[in-house]
Amino acid sequence: MRQLVTVLRKELLDGVRDRRVWLVVLVTALVSGPLTLLLVSKFLADLKSKAEAREVLVENAQAAPRLVNFFERQGRVVEPPPPDVRARIEAGRFDDAVLVVPDGFEDDLSRGRLVELSILHDSNRAKSTTAAVTLERLVGGFGQELTLQRLLVRSIDPALIRTVRPTLVALGSSRGGATRLLFLVPLVALVSAVIGALAIAIDVTAGERERGSLEPLLMNPVNPWALVLGKWLAVCAASLVTLVGTVASFAVAGQVIRDEGLSAAFQFGAAEAGYTLAVLGPFCLFISSVLMLAALFARGHKEAQATTSYIVSLVSIAPSLSMFLSLQDASWQLLVPALGQNMVLARVFRGSPVTLLDVLTPALVCLGLTLVTLLAKTRLVGRESIVFAKG
Repeated sequence: MRQLVTVLRKELLDGVRDRRVWLVVLVTALVSGPLTLLLVSKFLADLKSKAEAREVLVENAQAAPRLVNFFERQGRVVEPPPPDVRARIEAGRFDDAVLVVPDGFEDDLSRGRLVELSILHDSNRAKSTTAAVTLERLVGGFGQELTLQRLLVRSIDPALIRTVRPTLVALGSSRGGATRLLFLVPLVALVSAVIGALAIAIDVTAGERERGSLEPLLMNPVNPWALVLGKWLAVCAASLVTLVGTVASFAVAGQVIRDEGLSAAFQFGAAEAGYTLAVLGPFCLFISSVLMLAALFARGHKEAQATTSYIVSLVSIAPSLSMFLSLQDASWQLLVPALGQNMVLARVFRGSPVTLLDVLTPALVCLGLTLVTLLAKTRLVGRESIVFAKG
């Protein structure tokens, strides 16, 4: 135990002396939460403002006076689009949508013909898609009004054509809708835990070998377990500090969100913070040991950075799989590091029930894998091929 404490103190002092490393750790921890919520808030505000925009762009509006009159009665202002609107949409430089009215629109309506109206928009831009949906809804309202007028002229009760009326009943959590965007929160927390451990994990392994200090350290009568555990605890400390800072920054940022919808959906109190630390705490222990093991095989600092970057990428991609592949919550995900933690935290943020088994299963998996990686490092750390980076 005395040897372990000595190694731990040595690694912590070395880490504290490197101010650049701790600057990265603290900036990542304190800025990631507010920045994430700021970006999500701005994205939602932009979509909301686009959906509520009073201005609608109509090409060839003079051919549809009744349609223009309907838009104006809905409080909209009809404006002509730019002359090069099609080219700008195709080039991805236009955030609005344009309604195209064909010639002879009024004549076709008077004759009872079906009129096709095109809505030009960029499907790759969220603002343009939102504007297109708004235009589609307005045109649909005009069509319903016109249909009702035709029925009333013929003394037909409009209720006769309404045989079925669907009603949406939302049974999900009131916070579920925002979870589609707030998947970024557990993702940022996961990545921050990795970034916090990354620099020190490389420094205590490949960095010491590159500086030539690993061999003299092994020449001392130090138990391999004490050496490995001391270094590992130093890396874990950095990872946990980053995680705690990130959780604290989310808690503070959640109190100053300006978007009312996001503020109502995103509730990050003591319970959510406790769940986040309980779920990601064991993951910090696991990722610290994995990063150290990966860096142990690297010949130098640069090679260690390249090797560990793959691990950072895997952690970043794993939580996104559940969204892009539309994965339903399943028990097997709890057995996959990063994926299991993301699933549990997603349940927390959308207000779904979380059981003790949901928290313990990924924690036990991480602790088991941590023990395996620590055992592997203990057996490898004294090998000549590791100490001198041979092979």
